[in-house]
Amino acid sequence: MSSAVDTSDSEDGTSPPKAPTFDSKSKSKKKRKSVPPQETINGIWSRFSARKFSKATVILPFASQSTQNRDASKPSKAPQPERNNLLVSEDYERAVQECRARVKKLIRECRRVNMRYRDSEFDIDWDLKWEKGYCLNSLGENKFEIDGRAFSNPTTNSPKAVKRVHEIFDNPTFLKDKVSPSDVKQGSLGDCWLMASLTALANMDVGIKRICVEYDTQIGIYGFVFHRDGEWIHVIIDDKLYLKSPDWDSPSVQRHLLEQIDREDVEKEYRKTYQTGSQSLFFAHCRDANETWLPLLEKAYAKAHGDYGSLSGGWIGEGVEDLTGGVTTELLTSDILDIEEFWKNEIMKVNKEFLFGCSTGLLDGGYGSRDGISEGHAYVVMEARELSTGEKLVKLRNPWGKGKKGNWEGAWSDGSKEFTPEAQQELNHKFGNDSVFWISYKDLLRKYQHFDRTRLFMDCPDWRITQKWISVEVPWKAEFEQKFKIVLKKESPIVLVLSQLDDRYFEGLQGQYTFRLQFRLHEANSPEEDDYIVRSHGNYLMERSVVTELKSLKAGTYTVFVMVVADRNTSRPSVEDVVKKQCRKRIDNDKLAQVGMSYDIAHSKSAAYSASKAASRKKRDKARAREARIALRRKNWERRQLSREIVRKQDKKNREKREEKEAKDVAESKAKAEKEPKDKAIQTEEVKEVTFAKEDKGVQTEDRSASSAESDKTVIPQVLETSNETDKGVQTDYFSASESPDTPETSNSSSVSGSTASRAPVIRIPSMYPVGPPPPPPPAYRPGGKVSLTTPPRGASQRQQYNNATDGESSASPISDFDDLYSDDDPTLKPRTINTTGVVPKSKSKDSDDEDAPDPWNAICIVGLRVYSKDEQLEVRICEEGDEEVEKEESLQQEDEGSEADIEDCGDEMKNRKNDSKKGDDNVTDPKIDTSDQSSLPIKGKEDEALILLDDEKKALVLGAAELTGITENKVEAEADKAVTPEDTSKASAGTEKKDQTGSS
Repeated sequence: MSSAVDTSDSEDGTSPPKAPTFDSKSKSKKKRKSVPPQETINGIWSRFSARKFSKATVILPFASQSTQNRDASKPSKAPQPERNNLLVSEDYERAVQECRARVKKLIRECRRVNMRYRDSEFDIDWDLKWEKGYCLNSLGENKFEIDGRAFSNPTTNSPKAVKRVHEIFDNPTFLKDKVSPSDVKQGSLGDCWLMASLTALANMDVGIKRICVEYDTQIGIYGFVFHRDGEWIHVIIDDKLYLKSPDWDSPSVQRHLLEQIDREDVEKEYRKTYQTGSQSLFFAHCRDANETWLPLLEKAYAKAHGDYGSLSGGWIGEGVEDLTGGVTTELLTSDILDIEEFWKNEIMKVNKEFLFGCSTGLLDGGYGSRDGISEGHAYVVMEARELSTGEKLVKLRNPWGKGKKGNWEGAWSDGSKEFTPEAQQELNHKFGNDSVFWISYKDLLRKYQHFDRTRLFMDCPDWRITQKWISVEVPWKAEFEQKFKIVLKKESPIVLVLSQLDDRYFEGLQGQYTFRLQFRLHEANSPEEDDYIVRSHGNYLMERSVVTELKSLKAGTYTVFVMVVADRNTSRPSVEDVVKKQCRKRIDNDKLAQVGMSYDIAHSKSAAYSASKAASRKKRDKARAREARIALRRKNWERRQLSREIVRKQDKKNREKREEKEAKDVAESKAKAEKEPKDKAIQTEEVKEVTFAKEDKGVQTEDRSASSAESDKTVIPQVLETSNETDKGVQTDYFSASESPDTPETSNSSSVSGSTASRAPVIRIPSMYPVGPPPPPPPAYRPGGKVSLTTPPRGASQRQQYNNATDGESSASPISDFDDLYSDDDPTLKPRTINTTGVVPKSKSKDSDDEDAPDPWNAICIVGLRVYSKDEQLEVRICEEGDEEVEKEESLQQEDEGSEADIEDCGDEMKNRKNDSKKGDDNVTDPKIDTSDQSSLPIKGKEDEALILLDDEKKALVLGAAELTGITENKVEAEADKAVTPEDTSKASAGTEKKDQTGSS
């Protein structure tokens, strides 16, 4: 029998597959594996969404060079603390006081240096002179041409110059005692929705004055307050305004014409004609030639949004919300149930409890006009009256303010036959070109399809507001999720508003996703889908918020289920793409810094929730990892116990059969000895039989003395290989002619003289671990006291040891136990592929099939719930993800790794071993203590664990052989260290290697 063992055999006795070649021919001929349809679909969806959703919440991670090393995920400006359950008027008063204090401080500074106020953050003068356009155009968009040719061309739709108020108006007046809605006129910007909102506000007694809180016309400083994302903010500007005509020093057609007229001071005439009065302003202006509140308010609103271009396009309801702090509901005319109820309780309460805006042609893509009414244009409801004749009339205004263009031309219009002198006197209406007209209630519902109804809270001192902001990971297929809890202490009217961040404030950084919101209100004990109390009104046009109102809600605990629907437009740039493009040249990044600051402030609303969410997820992952670690250790412990039981059973069978065989041999020997008497004359001293006791380590035979140098040199030899297949009869000194490495123990051992050598006791070292290679065969006792320590290759499995049993052992292994220990699905039994080519294969990406596909779905929406009520103790809570798991984790008092809690499920044996290991010094190796299964070891892969087990088995084998042959203890330790190769030592991280108590006899 050959002593060489094929090391390429795998653990299950089969040959491993050949290493794949990576040449071009085999790659081209390789056919693509067909995958079942369901697996293909599952693979597509697994790559569709990102594994972990993420969103950029901070654009400007540092504010100066000295703070560049700070955490980039935190905004440079700390978020404002939450102010919950405050009176609606309290937040407004806070913003007003801050604005006034700031304006007064700047006024004192300007008087100290004898200068007018210049707004360095929104300086439209220098921005136009340097042709930057940061104050006009949004990030990445150019609505207004800013260059020399545009200034000289009178037909170009762009401002040509900038002047201060005292340079434009002869007798400037900021705000008169009585503000008229007819004063509002739209300029060269598509912000009719804002002009309509200002018209509605001007129709109230103190509407405009509530926004313009502090100003100084001489210094040229003005302070305004606006409502944004649930709270009031203040904006301070200077008095510079854009003009339609360029300065006298610039080339222009107007100057060329005036220079042809024989005048004494042509420059003065030019400025009076083209740069004086409200008509010379490029954007919105008042009807009064010397009134200035409208253009300055529009400028402040543009600064709050970053630039004028961001104001193009919008809804009246959004503008009214920002100017009043109210709540807007989108109403479609076709959805009104009772038109009489709508007339009495809503339309008739205009300017008191509600403000209304209306538009037409938006849903049908209207074109042209409807009896004079412009399609896709915003109008505002100014008044509702019911005549003595029973006729219901509504007064509307066109924010254009340009004569009769866009006005109603049907019944009850100016000059119509229905407008009798009596009706005109009763309505106190005068015909004119002020863009104000009357229309019947029936025609209003017939001509206008869309209404923006805004509920006002400014005159309601008992209304309170509570709000919470969170971030929602929006899946591709949206579903309702429980996000908020409302605790109402007493019965109260309720207004619920679910809103997202107003992306108009950071125009250009919206990203690729747009969101639509919905929510349901449930009782706490009725979370079923159909058990809701009320749902939000679905908004088809206004996406910023959804609202629902309840006239009365009883005290109790309620839950709010939220659903966010996302739409993706891959043609739009992502946030990171915009930032990369703006920073590519590393110059002129003022616009990015301006918009980025607004972006950071807006997203800081969910900073506290995001931090709490990250912490809870970390705790939840820690709890799951701990449970998995305990389960893995429990499983390993059970497999070790099963492995030991298998070895004990096998040893018992072998011992019984061996004893039976020995008894039989002894009987045969006695019988033979009786028949053939022994001839003492032919005996020699060399064949004298010597029996070595286990404790007598000093007795050696002459053969042992002759070969001591060789045995000292190598205790554990490598696997022997045959140099020639035909020379099978040649054996090494470590094996007799009848021995092989696979049969370490034989029934008979013969010497040169043919005498029978005494049998040495056999030491069986069972495997301590179920993973990795099995233990090597026990040492074979050689005649002359020589011990052969052969270590089988790593490819040899424990099954092979039982199959290669000798005549003195049982070949019948406990198969049922082995099936429990080694299953077909065990990855440790699978062969490894060996790369013999030296070429590192290229890992195939999951998305290799869709290389040109867009980035995975990754939509995150910042949403906030605002609750308006009259309950002083109302609470709004956030429903955290995995609350139960977090509470379970917090109840565990033990430490995470290496604690007793990790071991308590692994049996008493593990506990005892850990306690024993604690008694000794960590730096001292005790061969009687096995520390290989300490729970403090990190969880490793099965391959790494197999390498560690191999070292333990090698040392255990050497220690067992030492007891048999009498080698000194120091020498055993040295030879045990040699048994562990450097490669194995580098992979073993379990500390010291120690002998298993249960394996020694």
